[in-house]
Amino acid sequence: MSEPVNTSELYPFGTDYAYFCTKVAELTGINLHNYKGKQMYRRLVNYMNRRNIPDFATFALRLQRDPEELERLVEYLTINVSEFFRNKEHWDVLDEKVLPLIIDSAKGRMRVWSAGSAAGQEAYSAAIVFAERSLYDVFILGTDIDEMSLSKARAGKYSTAEVKGVPSHLLEKYFSEEDGFYKVKDPIRRMVSFRRHDLLSSEYPGGMDLIICRNVLIYFSEQSKREVIARLADSLRPGGVLFMGATEAIFNANDYELTQVFPFFYRKW
Repeated sequence: MSEPVNTSELYPFGTDYAYFCTKVAELTGINLHNYKGKQMYRRLVNYMNRRNIPDFATFALRLQRDPEELERLVEYLTINVSEFFRNKEHWDVLDEKVLPLIIDSAKGRMRVWSAGSAAGQEAYSAAIVFAERSLYDVFILGTDIDEMSLSKARAGKYSTAEVKGVPSHLLEKYFSEEDGFYKVKDPIRRMVSFRRHDLLSSEYPGGMDLIICRNVLIYFSEQSKREVIARLADSLRPGGVLFMGATEAIFNANDYELTQVFPFFYRKW
């Protein structure tokens, strides 16, 4: 006689939540099981409380019937928080110590990927760093899972609060002021291309000289985090560099054929 199935092990947050996760995956392509389970569950419960949604079954039904609710949830899940030159001291290391390594070993046009670029601030920050070295012939790819963020990134238009991290001399040099907003000037915008990409399921680009992936992996499960780091490392050409966030140190870099050259910077063998 077979042992009874322990549903609490199969569905630690209940069958309604499992059903909800399945519906979200069908409707958005986002697999919630790839994220930290307890953290994701708590975030969704908080969201439901704010939206007066009584349970996950009702939530799933609402997502199927209401495109605006679905769009609102995707925006909430994709955590679109970014800023120009976040942790400025790390960008200084990139400019002063890492870029010379990349430039010296690059073959042909340099390729940069801002993975999880939100509304484009990180990708444009990278473009400005290169431009300050008079390097405009650089291909910079900014990717994110959220289409609304990508639309904002392509427009390249930001509020005064959103550009607070840009030093004043760079703001004047690379942005134009329009109706109380700051718009990235064309020479910088031409360096950057944006497209939708899911780090957990999409195909990765290859031959990258520099990959910037900061404050993204902290939300993933440990298994998903390992898989993403491995794929990011594979996307680098030998000698290329992976630039990670302040809370995302890679302690077993050798496992991914990476060597830490500076804090938060890892070079491919």
